[in-house]
Amino acid sequence: MKQIVLILLLTGFLASCSMQSKLSRQFNGEPIEQVKESFKSIPVTEIPQRNGNTKVIFTKEAKLPGTVINQGEKSLDPITTPPVTKIEQFIFEVDKNGVVINSEYSNTYKKL
Repeated sequence: MKQIVLILLLTGFLASCSMQSKLSRQFNGEPIEQVKESFKSIPVTEIPQRNGNTKVIFTKEAKLPGTVINQGEKSLDPITTPPVTKIEQFIFEVDKNGVVINSEYSNTYKKL
């Protein structure tokens, strides 16, 4: 029984530390100008929605070089990961009054 409670607590703790929950805690209910000030160095895209709200998307790209995976000395041939582009998106839904009502985070990797 103690193990189940411990697993549930650890799962809840890890979920609360995610980027998604940090965005929600920090920006939900705040004006979009505050978000734009925090992400001023990241390119922004605004997409109007049918319900009158607007999706504001900040897209950050970073090129990551290939990395050698160390398998120990004198074991197997080295494995090198391919170079990729990491694409992070911070997505905010803003109501008609300019207040953030929802936030999302996604990241993807694209091979070069």
